[in-house]
Amino acid sequence: MLGLLVVLAACKKSSSPANPFDDPKNKPPLTNNNDTLLPLDNFAGLHQRIFKPTCSNSGCHDGTFEPDFRTIESSYATMVNQPIIKNNPAGAFQLRVVPGNANASVLHERVVRDIDGISGIMPLSVDPNSDWPAKKTEYIAAIVAWINAGARDMFGNPPTNGPANPRISGWQRHGRQLLLQFMGGVPEVVFLVNKATHQKNELNVQPLTETIPGKNVFGEKLPFTHVVSLPDAAVGSYRLCDTKGESPALFNLQNAFDVELR
Repeated sequence: MLGLLVVLAACKKSSSPANPFDDPKNKPPLTNNNDTLLPLDNFAGLHQRIFKPTCSNSGCHDGTFEPDFRTIESSYATMVNQPIIKNNPAGAFQLRVVPGNANASVLHERVVRDIDGISGIMPLSVDPNSDWPAKKTEYIAAIVAWINAGARDMFGNPPTNGPANPRISGWQRHGRQLLLQFMGGVPEVVFLVNKATHQKNELNVQPLTETIPGKNVFGEKLPFTHVVSLPDAAVGSYRLCDTKGESPALFNLQNAFDVELR
């Protein structure tokens, strides 16, 4: 019996000492962002309380298409000074977020109006536990305030990326003219490049006095807003580009289009 007690005592002495962090008083504070609501005057707060829970749900802006609202970084990078895909019938918008101008930002337009009468007001749907319906007015006001204050990042820095380069989003032949649509701004000139000789023609972009119904390269109904006149001698196979480029690299650009002139 005495031997058994000695063995038990030895086992007890060899057991590990208590871990002080097992004491709830010594546990580190919770750092889950969902436990603390961030202020809406910071982009991190906008992402935590609006863009992430309301816009990045499955089948929406979850990385399937831009803007990508999955992370703070992807949200900011795909919104501020980034070209739009869908516009209103007047072609009034160029960028998703224009720092300092909420009224010129399509982000604001999409949450207050059906931009083209067929797309609906964003968000199209929300999860059952979303607070968007109850706080919609507050959240939209916060988005407007953020944009008008310069669309700063979560650290308070102004955007470092300038306005996106203008891109041709649609074109249509009209006699000896080309009707054009743009996103991300409107360039002063576009380039018509002979595919055989690589000779470049610089064409001045002019606004149309009245917009003309059309479709963009994505098949969406958007008006043509600008026009260029074709050179009289331009006959054959050409490449229409919104950048000077260098041959033959420009023939691989996504924002370049084949144009047959007869």
